Amino acid sequence: MTDARLAGDGEGAGLRPAAATGDPLWDDWTVPPRVPAIPELHVDGFDGPIDLLLELAEQQRIDLGRVSIVDLAEQFVAALARLSAHVSLERRADWLVMASRLVLLRSRLLFPASPAAAAQAERDAAAELRRLAALAVCRAAAAWLQARPQLGTDVFARPQPVQPRDGGYVALLEACLAVLRGREGRPDTAPVYRPAIPALWRVPDALARLRTLLAAHPAGGLLQQFLPPLTPDEPDPRLATRAALASTFVAGLELARTGTAHLAQHEAFGPIHLAAADHQRAPVFDPVAA
Repeated sequence: MTDARLAGDGEGAGLRPAAATGDPLWDDWTVPPRVPAIPELHVDGFDGPIDLLLELAEQQRIDLGRVSIVDLAEQFVAALARLSAHVSLERRADWLVMASRLVLLRSRLLFPASPAAAAQAERDAAAELRRLAALAVCRAAAAWLQARPQLGTDVFARPQPVQPRDGGYVALLEACLAVLRGREGRPDTAPVYRPAIPALWRVPDALARLRTLLAAHPAGGLLQQFLPPLTPDEPDPRLATRAALASTFVAGLELARTGTAHLAQHEAFGPIHLAAADHQRAPVFDPVAA
């Protein structure tokens, strides 16, 4: 019975499209499939029925600002035109109400909600227009510069002419006289800078003193006892003491390296004892007696 109604000329004959609709779902079937309950939309960010799009937009679960109002209207009008012969007027009216509500929601995104927001939007729009105008000027200037002949590629710079040196006969004779004299008459070479070396206790002096004292007193003593006597009239007594201590310590290390002396330090940062390497129960060095 159903096949007869669909294939015959009775009530079911109205389901056949009168002409090609451009939709393969309808044109490729002798008898079209079930009539859709609601138009399907395929816009940016959404692919589905129009009632689902309306529900998501009212619940703010979809970015309606991404949906093109032009695409929405064109697809809705095309769906109405394609299904007008197969859908009742009441159902098409419901679809039109849904589409109107979508257009209303979409239009609210284009207009501010208050005068203050409208003024701010106007200022933002003016600033954006100024920025676009400045960008256009910069692009035009860049294009003009790019179209100019490039130095070194399209055009080449002409060398500057050599300017003749102005000089008279007397200046020429003076130059020849300077060449004929050679190095005579020229100023002496610049003096060489030689920094003044302070008279401090040096390592060679400390080596000679250590060898002399260790030969006389093999048992040795503390490193400070081998320092040279310092006079109170030194220009910088603190610097002289530090230099003498450093030179004596370096001299002691050199004697220990050659096996002539022996250095001992029983604790970190403790006093350093210096003695001859081959001493045997010799008396301890007494700097006062020395």
